[in-house]
Amino acid sequence: MSVRARVVGVLCVVGWMAQAESLQAWQPAAVGSVELTDPAGDVGPIVYLESVGSGPEKEVKYPGFDVLKLVVSSDGTALTFAATLKAPPVNAASEVLEFHIDADNNPRTGVTYPFEVKRLAGLEFYGTLDDCLEHELFGTTCAGTSDKPRGHSAIVTLEKYGADWMFKDALLDIPAAGTVKAPQTFPVKGLLVQASVPYAAMGLKPGRTIRLVVREASTAKVDNLPQGFFPDIVLTLK
Repeated sequence: MSVRARVVGVLCVVGWMAQAESLQAWQPAAVGSVELTDPAGDVGPIVYLESVGSGPEKEVKYPGFDVLKLVVSSDGTALTFAATLKAPPVNAASEVLEFHIDADNNPRTGVTYPFEVKRLAGLEFYGTLDDCLEHELFGTTCAGTSDKPRGHSAIVTLEKYGADWMFKDALLDIPAAGTVKAPQTFPVKGLLVQASVPYAAMGLKPGRTIRLVVREASTAKVDNLPQGFFPDIVLTLK
């Protein structure tokens, strides 16, 4: 690489950071909790490949999780994601929300997605709020379908970014194995899918200000970029 090319590369990175910082500069921090609303009808279906007996697999579509209200709250020990849906969860497990956490509200630390610089900068953690199915024999599964599940449970999965946005280490998930710990499960009640992740899993403490980038998981992609983002959340933890 030439000296000129290296200089241009550095200028591009500095420009990305400046854009990210200018985007965040105006955002006031909510204290303890924040509530956001979202219009209905902006999600696509949940698609699974299913077969009957030895027959060929075919696509089966289930209604996507259409989030009308999002509440993110803290209580001094845990961060809670609560999604109120337009309709009760269907019998297909899937993600309701996906989120990124800038754990120090600083775009110059953590990783940055090169194709989403204005939004996904300075990230330390990635996670999802999942609607899972309860079975008599198999317990909790967060993928797949069931005609007659015993019930629904919610969990928060969590991954830590490595040196680059493409690499993450799983911290909380089902099934747990090795260094991956099982998240706490919470019963889904009606339209509300809600679950929490402890501060300790992210190294957070009360009084820390974080930034969250949250989107509806059932929304589609346009030009390979995910859609359905809520406004960025800047939150000071209780």
